Amino acid sequence: MSKFASWQSGSAVLAAVGMLAGAAAPIVISAPATAQQANFSDVSFSYWARPFIERLASENIIAGFPDGTFKPDQPVTRAQFAAIVQKAFDQASTRSARSFPDVPTNYWASEAIRNAYIDGFLSGYPDGTFQPAQEIPRVQVLVSLVNGLGLSANGSVNETLDIYSDEGQIPDYAQDEVAAATQRRLVVSYPNTDLLNPQQVATRADVAAFVYQALVAQGQLPALAEDINAADYIVGYTPSGTNTGSNSGSNPTTPGQNNNLRIGADTLINVRYPNASTQDVDIVVAPGQTVAIALEVEEAIRNANGQVLVPVGSAIQGRIVPVSIQGSSITAAKYVADRLTVGDRTYDIRAESSPIAATENVSPGTLQGALVTAAAESIVGGILGNRDLGGLIGQVITGSDNTTSQNAVVVIQPNQIDLRVISDLYVNAVQ
Repeated sequence: MSKFASWQSGSAVLAAVGMLAGAAAPIVISAPATAQQANFSDVSFSYWARPFIERLASENIIAGFPDGTFKPDQPVTRAQFAAIVQKAFDQASTRSARSFPDVPTNYWASEAIRNAYIDGFLSGYPDGTFQPAQEIPRVQVLVSLVNGLGLSANGSVNETLDIYSDEGQIPDYAQDEVAAATQRRLVVSYPNTDLLNPQQVATRADVAAFVYQALVAQGQLPALAEDINAADYIVGYTPSGTNTGSNSGSNPTTPGQNNNLRIGADTLINVRYPNASTQDVDIVVAPGQTVAIALEVEEAIRNANGQVLVPVGSAIQGRIVPVSIQGSSITAAKYVADRLTVGDRTYDIRAESSPIAATENVSPGTLQGALVTAAAESIVGGILGNRDLGGLIGQVITGSDNTTSQNAVVVIQPNQIDLRVISDLYVNAVQ
């Protein structure tokens, strides 16, 4: 049976590491019956670890805080890391249980620490303590995962570690494990892949990336596509010294494609409502609704040579879709683009915005000329005291019936949407 971790406040569940020993059988992870979409208000579309965090959250392996945040830069303690190890990996025990004087039986992570020890992920210190509240360095996270999963280095350890300009900071006890982690592509280093920063305290984002890559190494999750920016920070190594990861900071040219015609992943597309005046139109939907909406490009997209690839006014077909923020009661929506029309050509496009939270703070001035779904119109009427909405609503638009009972609406201002490309797109240049 799979075990899953939740990173939550109070008994924050992200967890522990130490100097470990012992091997273990391969992990077996089964996805839950219903995986949930997860977006966090403090994990922006361009945040380096977003794909790792959101995929683990969608698999119910991690979760955020009740306020809808993930706090990706928060440090991780040994107890928290022990908890995520217990939840994420289902390993065979490699040694008998032991007690630690600084981990009482009523301690919130006592069971997780016990299991992490007997499964070979974690060990205590020479004085017999576990030190659960101690923040864990990046190198110890990697040592834990390698020992717990029974990985080992092949070939020359020194040659493998030469990829890091700070290899002299790697402790002697950890060199074999770090080499194994590097060869299996468990190491993710932002912003520079030649720096391991072994003694730097691991953040929640670091641990999410390491654990994701460990699951990839075990065949339990798919590797990130090379055209996703986060893949640039996965350290790749081969004995020949050729870097196999996408660590150059830019995406390679697709065979048969002109790289001058590429709109790269993470490109921001500024949009507006079609034919909108200087006062942009608000789009108001009820929580849980899906609404088809066409927008248009507000600012031309150019290549590095200044050539226009997508001119102003190009049409974008897409949808406003509901978003569940993992670990929170907050509801939200985002815009997902499906097709881009440039001149007489239409391209499939993968692009989406950051989540926009629902709100009860709706004023008449906000909704002048707004496009509103029928379900949202009813909610707005309740918020504004059932006043005449005729002067506020420009048009009632069609949306799905899958609404929630939340007394709030999602107000989307198209010219403030941060629509970003997810995968590289090649177009024909505008003459």
